[in-house]
Amino acid sequence: MQHPSSPSLVKSLRLSLLTGALLLLHTCVFSQSNYPSKPIKIIVPFTPGGVTDLLARDISQRLGSRLGQSAIAENKAGANGNIGAEIVAKSKPDGYTLLLTAANIAISAAAQKKLGYRLFEDLAPISLLAKGPYILVSPAHHQRFASSTFQELIQNAKSNPAQLSMASSGAGSAGHLSGELLQIAANLKFTHIPYKGQTEAMTDILGGQSSALFFATVAVVSPHMNDGRINILAVTTKSRSPLLPQTPTISELGYPNFDVSTWHGIFAPKNTPKEIIDKLNSEIVLFFNSPEIQKKYSAQGLQIATSKTDEFSDFLHSEVSQYEKVIKAANLTID
Repeated sequence: MQHPSSPSLVKSLRLSLLTGALLLLHTCVFSQSNYPSKPIKIIVPFTPGGVTDLLARDISQRLGSRLGQSAIAENKAGANGNIGAEIVAKSKPDGYTLLLTAANIAISAAAQKKLGYRLFEDLAPISLLAKGPYILVSPAHHQRFASSTFQELIQNAKSNPAQLSMASSGAGSAGHLSGELLQIAANLKFTHIPYKGQTEAMTDILGGQSSALFFATVAVVSPHMNDGRINILAVTTKSRSPLLPQTPTISELGYPNFDVSTWHGIFAPKNTPKEIIDKLNSEIVLFFNSPEIQKKYSAQGLQIATSKTDEFSDFLHSEVSQYEKVIKAANLTID
């Protein structure tokens, strides 16, 4: 019988360990080079029918046709997008469960300390997809505070502190924080009225009822642009919207640091192999920069804004930082 420490036994154990390691490495490399070998699932953390859902279904079709495996969009709505984000954050990092979400995720990272996941530690950015402005509107027939221009809105607010109501799709939404940022920048005071969604808020705006201003997405505003019931005052991005070339930006109206956008991006779980991330990024960037897709989303008020993974990461950090500053300055508590 060989002694446990005999040279031949030690050599045999080392050889076995080396063989096992090489087999494991070969399996990993093989599985990555053959990605995907089963269906891909794209989690949409909102209800069906919105722009986020549309983006996910377009990407699903693209990946399915290009990669030889089916890809499906699956809606997991709730908690301002955080339920779906947590599902992906806790999924196996193999490229088969992805997250397509919106700017809400940066607000959550800035505001909520009790999330079931951490944006930068648990998710890997693949690419920014598209960006667009919020549109500042007011009711054309409000009993007291109808504002036909941005300057008139500011004057009404200064003359009537806390009497102008600010509608939003909910506390902690990007529209809400846009209003808070405007209050800070212009030294104003609005009364915030959170609704259950943008549709409900727009209903009161159209009726000239309780809300005197509202930061809404292009998709919500566009059906009512020419019906005479709303005044379109400004857009929130640094550059004017191609859909509203005559509408000024808040930045050019005297608040040069004002820059808020609605955006969409796609993520994988952290530690997903770089080769898989790069492959997905390449396919997505190629697809979204086609003239057909750019035209399609331009009609939705969005500009295609694909990116490299590190560029998307830098953008996310800047977004979270901006919202952290607004939340701190406004002394907001968002659960």
